Amino acid sequence: MQRAGSAIALGAPRQRSVLVCLLLRPDAVVTVDELIDDLWGDQPPGSPVVTLRSYVSQLRKLLEPARATPTVLLSQAGGYRLAVDPDHVDLWRAKHLHELAGRCSTEQPEQARAHLRRALSLWHGEPLADLPGPLMHRERERLAELRLTLLEERLALDVALADPADCLPELEALAADHPFRERLQALLIRALHRQGRTPEARTVYDTLHARLVERLGIEPGPELAALRDDLDPDQLPSAPSHFTGRRDHVAHLGRALTSRTGPGLRLATVTGMAGVGKTALAVRAAHAVRPHFPDGRLYADLRGADLVPASASDILAEFLTALGVRPAAVPKDLPGRSALFRTATAGKRLLIVLDNARDDAQIQPLLPGSPDCAVIVTSRTVLYSVPSVLHVALDVFSTDEALSLLDAVIGRARRSAQQADAEQLVEACGRLPLAVRIAAARLSATPEQPIAAFVRRLTDDREGITALRTHDVAIEQVFDLSYRLLPPPLATAFRALSWIEPDIGLASAAVVLGLPEEQAERLAEALVDQALLESIGAGRYRYHDLVRAFARRTSRQIDPDERTAAHHRLLTLLLSRARTAFALAVPGDPVADVFGEPPTHPTAHPVFADLAHARRWARAETPSAVALAAAIATAGPGELRPTVDLLIALSPLGLGAFGGRAEEACRLLIAAAVACGDRAAEGRSRFLLGTILLAGARLDEAGVQAREAARACQEAGDRAVLRQALNDLGLIAQAEDRHTEAIAAFDEAALLARRLGHRSGEVASAANAALSRIRSGRAAIAAETCRLLLDEPAGGAADPAMTAYVHYVLGLAYQVLGRLDDAAAQLRLCIDHAHPARDLDRESAARSRLADVLRLLGRVDEAVHQAERALALATEGGRQRERVLAHLVLANAMAARGDRRTARAHEAEAHLLLGRLSAPETADAGPLLTALATGDRTVVTSGENRR
Repeated sequence: MQRAGSAIALGAPRQRSVLVCLLLRPDAVVTVDELIDDLWGDQPPGSPVVTLRSYVSQLRKLLEPARATPTVLLSQAGGYRLAVDPDHVDLWRAKHLHELAGRCSTEQPEQARAHLRRALSLWHGEPLADLPGPLMHRERERLAELRLTLLEERLALDVALADPADCLPELEALAADHPFRERLQALLIRALHRQGRTPEARTVYDTLHARLVERLGIEPGPELAALRDDLDPDQLPSAPSHFTGRRDHVAHLGRALTSRTGPGLRLATVTGMAGVGKTALAVRAAHAVRPHFPDGRLYADLRGADLVPASASDILAEFLTALGVRPAAVPKDLPGRSALFRTATAGKRLLIVLDNARDDAQIQPLLPGSPDCAVIVTSRTVLYSVPSVLHVALDVFSTDEALSLLDAVIGRARRSAQQADAEQLVEACGRLPLAVRIAAARLSATPEQPIAAFVRRLTDDREGITALRTHDVAIEQVFDLSYRLLPPPLATAFRALSWIEPDIGLASAAVVLGLPEEQAERLAEALVDQALLESIGAGRYRYHDLVRAFARRTSRQIDPDERTAAHHRLLTLLLSRARTAFALAVPGDPVADVFGEPPTHPTAHPVFADLAHARRWARAETPSAVALAAAIATAGPGELRPTVDLLIALSPLGLGAFGGRAEEACRLLIAAAVACGDRAAEGRSRFLLGTILLAGARLDEAGVQAREAARACQEAGDRAVLRQALNDLGLIAQAEDRHTEAIAAFDEAALLARRLGHRSGEVASAANAALSRIRSGRAAIAAETCRLLLDEPAGGAADPAMTAYVHYVLGLAYQVLGRLDDAAAQLRLCIDHAHPARDLDRESAARSRLADVLRLLGRVDEAVHQAERALALATEGGRQRERVLAHLVLANAMAARGDRRTARAHEAEAHLLLGRLSAPETADAGPLLTALATGDRTVVTSGENRR
């Protein structure tokens, strides 16, 4: 307690306890009996009232020594009242701050965290230490619990809002001090998992589980149990409904997947024709053996029946992320991802389901490296080179199995009453599970219809999908009957929508059908009800492969122009929306020159709220765009150019995430362009392929395509794409330290951009050239280039991100020239432009460079602060190269501060991350590692450029 800023000596312990009793009830009357009970409980002294009055009298003299009449500690109504504002009592201030944090924790978590920190700052040592009395003992326990609760809530926000590594030491210490406190243990597990230290998180859970069971005889609570499930990936689809038969197959698969018969991988294959139930069997068997694989279950649809199947590289990225590998740590190339997957699965008991494989080559990179794992592969073709311990060649149902499936859908009573007709029905369906299921769905939708009537329609006037037939099985009768029963508008929708793949968005459905979205949705849902279309999410649909094949064959027979019309309408929609999104992603780019005139279709001009909205749309629709491009490329030259333009427009919006499928589509477009002699389409297609290859660090292949693209665009007069191809050639040469070639390419690209009036393109290429000049010993020329760019009326560029880049390159030039104060100023300007634009990579790199400059200037504490900010941004942005740079700079700053231990830890982390970079990044970061470690300020890397 203080008076006028000075501490007051409050006397003996029991006397201080009296004051605490009153402070716990500020500005409220506390009776004499309550005080006696608080101070002595059931063992009061001989004259407790007299003793209490003596304590009160002494406290009054201490609190108000100059007053004859007390105004603070008052006698009132058989007790005493301490006239004090609760806000002046630290306990009540802490509770008030706790309440404020609770109110804003959802909407304003940063503010909630600040309230909790202020509340915790009010603790100084153990509260009420050495004060006697029953109330003091109870309050000490309550205050300890309150502090622990505040710590838990603050740490929960720390884990959610910041880098969990920052709070891990505190969490580990608290969890060790409170081994049975489940919320603390859950926070520690969550923080470790978010850091990619999932095995350690599992160990913490397992230790806690054993402790609770052995010591207390209880299981962990719901939060911990749910968190434990999150630690192990479980991607299995739901167990199939109405699964019937296949008992022997399920049993055989279970034994093969769980029995140790040799040192190799336990891999089982299930093959058979489409619709025979391969996926249903694999998923059912996987659910049956899931307890044997506690480390997780992975699932991927390899889409082997698609024109462009799923990319093994893309699937490995998803698997690695599910296993706790941070996205930034996933290698870019297929061999690197496959090797890391084998490492990540070593020693684990994982079950992996690879569904709908095309061939052996697609499977091989996806196989784990541990014999403790098991794999189920399904495919329409026999996978001869896959080393399986069991091969199930799945045949059609037996009659009893087919009837059991019919029972599950229409009811056993209805089937039994028409037994002979039901047997004819399943035979007419060829006992193929998918055919039986569709027939049963049709009967279920018409409960009054006799089964015999359905059989007559099924067996009369048959037309079929002749390619999808065995010697005694034909599914096309069922599809054809289902189609013939559709009313005309629904039949048209069934055919037209089949030309959209792999799935169908509502806007795409509407434009292909030429209807408002509400009507298109009603038609799609009606097809779902007829078991002819699958609903895979809100407003998204997908055909089964066989149903799509039947719908397309029917479309060709009824209206040969239906496919062309559907593709044209879909292309028009996607290209229009893509060009709108492109303008948000790359402001100032002359899109009119690249993509042609905008269409006039009423649905062609969506309003994206912002770039994030546009990126979400692109993520959802890029698979359809890639599939459409592949389809148009194989159909003929009709709309080749706008198809290429569609993929170019999507390139800055995450097309690289679909690298494998997009690459194949580009190769098909190139072949089509070459076949019809369209040099403009060829140039654009090769540029696009080169961009995809460059993003995957396949520099040699990217260089070939970029050079071919430049030649084709030069011949075709396609200057806008030629500029991009030249810039790509510069980037490739720069990454390979061929700076003379890089400068020539960048200078030519910049000159062409100026002629096109493409200001941001000109600035990007000129700044890229300046970066190569710095790397090749011409920093003074580079600095002059950057100053001229910044002095022009546009302020360096048309957008803040490009302006930030120019300041960044100028800062690098000044650093090499030894003008460290000027370098620091330019890097701060870079940060000022990059931060509002949310350019995390640029801001992180600039802060790392600024930290190194500040260290060289002797401003070590500032250097540490900037390096720590850089590391946090690099971690959030997910780019490993920026994290390597931040760790190295932070290591040097810590060493300059004298903290060798922390410096070595950051250097070790940099070496670890460096080993995961692709070849070009490794070549770039390797010299940086040596240079920064020795304090060499003349080395500037090339991996920070912009396009």
